Amino acid sequence: MPIITEQEAIHHSRDGVSADYYQFPDIMGGTTVANATFTGPHGERTIGEHPRIYAITEGEGEVVINGQKTKITSGDVVVIPPYATYNLFPNHGSVRVVLFMELLDTSKLSK
Repeated sequence: MPIITEQEAIHHSRDGVSADYYQFPDIMGGTTVANATFTGPHGERTIGEHPRIYAITEGEGEVVINGQKTKITSGDVVVIPPYATYNLFPNHGSVRVVLFMELLDTSKLSK
């Protein structure tokens, strides 16, 4: 079983989001697991053929999936279906999540 330490994770921050990305290229065709903290909007994204799964570990906010807004809170799990457009917004402070997604091309992360 592969183990990636926090020191080996890829850290990336941009306005409103800080995340550590753990890359597993040999699991399920390539998987990224991220620990992320949102202090601002995620930013609208449209995903491809693979779903994304957000486990909300701390805080509360809202997620908008294909125009439908839903409140989220610690303990919730949100599944973003394939080809969906979504955004995530924290309420009052921050939202911490664990994200499971397709293998992320970290060379495309904003600088």
